[in-house]
Amino acid sequence: MKPFSDRLVDAIRMKGNPCVVGLDPRIDLMPMFVRSGRGAPTREAVRSVISGFHELVLDTVAALVPAVKPQLAFFEQYGAAGILAFEDTVRAARQRGLLVIADAKRNDISSTAGAYAAAFLGETDVFGEPQKAFDADSMTVTPYLGRDSLQPFVDVCTEHKKGLFVVLKTSNPGSRDFQDLELRSTERPLYEKITETIREFGQPLRGESGYSSIGAVIGATFPEDARRLRCLLPEAFILVTGYGAQGARGREAAVCFNDDGLGAIVSSSRGITYSYSPDNLTKPSFVNCVRENTLRMIADVTGALR
Repeated sequence: MKPFSDRLVDAIRMKGNPCVVGLDPRIDLMPMFVRSGRGAPTREAVRSVISGFHELVLDTVAALVPAVKPQLAFFEQYGAAGILAFEDTVRAARQRGLLVIADAKRNDISSTAGAYAAAFLGETDVFGEPQKAFDADSMTVTPYLGRDSLQPFVDVCTEHKKGLFVVLKTSNPGSRDFQDLELRSTERPLYEKITETIREFGQPLRGESGYSSIGAVIGATFPEDARRLRCLLPEAFILVTGYGAQGARGREAAVCFNDDGLGAIVSSSRGITYSYSPDNLTKPSFVNCVRENTLRMIADVTGALR
């Protein structure tokens, strides 16, 4: 199997765009035709609603975009039913040829980080047999426990040809509270210091495309910071957040790309799956809405890159 970075480049070229559809299950915002007739909110009913909703979205966008990004928190809020629905969603996306980025933002001390890495990207020994749990293609992680906390994820990416996006400069206004703190030793913000570790871990995982499977999460809502980080991470793929509902558009996201038109993917969640009035919406209308929202995003991002 090719490294994640090469598979991502192949998928982007095949679909003709670098757009990613985020999957954030919120049952209260789903159309009534998805929610109705389920009876009591049992575990199976909740799982069925979420999985059914995402299969409809995946069927709509599979031919349009290279990847999807399920956000774990929105699944976890529904407990065990949500985790089962996450498994269903990852499986359904992979069956449709989509790459899956598990937006989990996990990390801990190295032994615990190893368990997270095994769960989302690798394998776990179960009764003497290696078993895959979620089997995503890549995932998001936080770097603030240090280099040793990232090492288990990098090791699993190396072994299983998976990818990693390290949270670097996020799209929320409060990112300035800690990520922008200036280090006395370098007079640079903390997030710039983290780029050194991303480059070091990423260098051995460069694919034939020239890009590494170790990338970064950077918000398009701070385009000047993103422009500088693009220069500091020329071989890393950037997962661009903040597009759509958070206010950024294609022109802001474009600064995260290299001159070859690659090196970044742009994610939108609410702007794709929930930009409609849920009451009395028919299935064909919903499908058309998701499709049109996706095509509008693709046109905006690719237009800005041109």
